[in-house]
Amino acid sequence: MAKVALLIGISDYQPGLNSLPGAVQDVKAMQRVLQHSEMGDFAVADITVLENTSRQVMEEAIETLFSGRQKDDLVLLYFSGHGVKDEAGRLSLTNSQTRKTFKGELIQTTATAARFIHGMMENSRSRRQVIILDCCFSGAFAEGMKAKNDNSVDIKNQLGGEGRAVLTSSTSTQYSFEQEGAELSVYTRYIVEGIETGAADTDNDGMISVDELHEYAYKKVQEAAPAMKPEIYAVREGFKIKLAKAPVGDPQLVYRKEVEQWAREGKISVVGRRILKRRQGELGLSVEVVAQIETEVLEPYRKYQANLREYEECLAEAIQDEGTLSQHTQEELKRLQQVLQLRDEDIVVIEARVTPPPTLLRERGGEQEVERDFNIEVTTNITPETATNEDDLSSEKGVDYTKLRDLLAVGKWKDADHETCQVMLQALGHEESGYIRKEELFNFPCTDLRTIDHLWVKYSNGRFGFSVQKEIYLSVGGKADGNYNGKAWGRFGDQVGWRVKPNKINRITFDISSPKGHIPTITWLHVDHGWRWWWVGGGYVFLGAELLGLDWGWEGDGKGLHSLASRLIKCDI
Repeated sequence: MAKVALLIGISDYQPGLNSLPGAVQDVKAMQRVLQHSEMGDFAVADITVLENTSRQVMEEAIETLFSGRQKDDLVLLYFSGHGVKDEAGRLSLTNSQTRKTFKGELIQTTATAARFIHGMMENSRSRRQVIILDCCFSGAFAEGMKAKNDNSVDIKNQLGGEGRAVLTSSTSTQYSFEQEGAELSVYTRYIVEGIETGAADTDNDGMISVDELHEYAYKKVQEAAPAMKPEIYAVREGFKIKLAKAPVGDPQLVYRKEVEQWAREGKISVVGRRILKRRQGELGLSVEVVAQIETEVLEPYRKYQANLREYEECLAEAIQDEGTLSQHTQEELKRLQQVLQLRDEDIVVIEARVTPPPTLLRERGGEQEVERDFNIEVTTNITPETATNEDDLSSEKGVDYTKLRDLLAVGKWKDADHETCQVMLQALGHEESGYIRKEELFNFPCTDLRTIDHLWVKYSNGRFGFSVQKEIYLSVGGKADGNYNGKAWGRFGDQVGWRVKPNKINRITFDISSPKGHIPTITWLHVDHGWRWWWVGGGYVFLGAELLGLDWGWEGDGKGLHSLASRLIKCDI
């Protein structure tokens, strides 16, 4: 059994494609951990490295990598550089000679098409093949393997035999973020970190499998740059291909995993701190070692927060300088957003905080002067008493929305979430059954839906509500035209904080600091043989698991959310 790897990094490009200094550094880092005897354990002679190469050399090396292999050989292809798509959405990997036309279109003969690599994989005898792509649109690598006359992506059929896995830094429509200077890319950094520290060995068996490495990198990337969505495509044993070794019982690794468990949003809780203090003594670790480990674990989230602050400072300065931002400045801010690896919803929150309150315009000397109107309330602290005469609580079905309004007005989000379930059941006449079929959402009374949504949006200052969730769902690829998109459901779960792993649902947090669109959860209970099932946006969750302290399963198909989004559009909400 052999273990062979081809590592390709392209930093230097022709005009039309930005240079990526970090790509070559990515390759060096991957080479370091793969050839380390206590990590990847690849023989030095079995690792081929290509830097800033041509298409011909690159394709010959790929062909050599997959040719003449035995069934049990492990074949690894890693690429860091630009990924480009043609007009048909087909992915190609670039090289130092890749060019574009003056219209910005790819000259296809200067790049390596994903379908070329597909062919090499298919013809190889090796049944342990791993592809790691750190490039823009890398998720399109799997989408390129479509069955004839089929508009869907059938991963099982397209990736073929057992033991194939593809790890990508982004989806088929996403950019992967550029490196700053010569630093490692965001994705490769955490791939390397997971192997180098052994932290990706989540089951503590001394080996790091493909799925463990993906889950570790996914979690870290989401903390540091949540706009990126790494993906994994694998079949059968592909998930469980062993890529590297990890130390068992190493005190520093044990402590690192403990810190990962107790870290929340860049901080360690009071309880977690006491536990870690005790574990430090038990493991015999010095204060310096502990401090270094904690800094490394918490750094991704802290970097993300630093990027948020940098964008907010820049936006505030631009507003102070210009007042109303010019189109050019808005384009520059969009570019800054990409450089800082921030999501659109991050920017919405910042803009809501930084943008000046409503203003009055008055004429002076033939010029418009902005005068701030301090009588206009921007951030309200509305109570039930002051809101009584302000809210339209209309209902086509005679539902009383006073309780919902009162709960939202005082920020009792969890109780308001439950009350939302109750009033929706009432609006459809299902108080006794306690259950709503997703098909019924297509005909939910518009007046009632508008009232519910208005109350949520108003009292959360635009942070929560069905219409907020609808916009997020549409922004990640969801459609309201009858064509349900299962992938959009997963991406929606990531955006609103419902999903923490590809197959795990997060615990709902009823707090104003929760991610935008996090609530309402569109929930109601269904009783079956004494157990309770929770319906969250179309995904069934075994509520008994929460009571037992277990992980929740990300299941269902999200069609309820799709139905609700369709109804919101139909009702012009």
